Amino acid sequence: MRNLRLLIAYDGSRYHGWQHQPGLPTVEGRLVEVLSPITQTRVALTVAGRTDAGVHARGQVANFRTASDIDAERLRRAANSRLGADILVRRIDEVAEAFSARFDALAKHYRYTLWADADKPPYWEAPYCFHWYRPLDVEPMARAARHLVGERDFKSFETTSGQPRQSSICNVTRLDLGRDAEHVRVDVEGNRFLYNMVRNLVGTLLEVGRGRLAPDDVPRILDARERAAAGPTAPAQGLTMMRVDYDEARAVQEGRSGPSQP
Repeated sequence: MRNLRLLIAYDGSRYHGWQHQPGLPTVEGRLVEVLSPITQTRVALTVAGRTDAGVHARGQVANFRTASDIDAERLRRAANSRLGADILVRRIDEVAEAFSARFDALAKHYRYTLWADADKPPYWEAPYCFHWYRPLDVEPMARAARHLVGERDFKSFETTSGQPRQSSICNVTRLDLGRDAEHVRVDVEGNRFLYNMVRNLVGTLLEVGRGRLAPDDVPRILDARERAAAGPTAPAQGLTMMRVDYDEARAVQEGRSGPSQP
């Protein structure tokens, strides 16, 4: 059996998230529908992180095992010819048999994009950002963000999913804010994320940016370990999974890498 790793980009606007759901369009469901007949086997994908409905990706990673001997680049081209314009397989690598896109992930990078202006965003940007039409002060948001970097208990920023976790401890290694005219971008990197954690972090930072919370309120929110203590959940369309990091030397051991794609 070969183990193939896929680097995937998608526009999540019309999908009900990554995970397969009977009768609903999902990214996973569409990929399985396309890859299975090409490889002549039923494809079962393992994904780095399940994105919610409306969330986008530039660097999602998944893997599957197959007995097919089809060349990785040929498979990539065949899949893209059958997928619509909103899903792109950027790269396929043959990796070590033990590699798992989920369990071998070392870090993930998400970006949340805001259009902070009284006027609405142009139509080509609207699906990929959250329109914030009120005044927004980014400087106190950046100060608040400093309290969220490091190994913390992020229970207050987890939306209950019905599946209890053993731990709500995460290590956020980066939480940066930047503004360029109307664009405000929040970049978050960490070893793991709880359900809706990034969107809840952004929603809380927006409460700071509008003056409803102070930067020094963040430690109190963390200590509360209650979802009600934090701000609202920011809308899905502003969130994009940018990248997943792995130990590449270990991932490609005994595997054969395919060509890099832009």
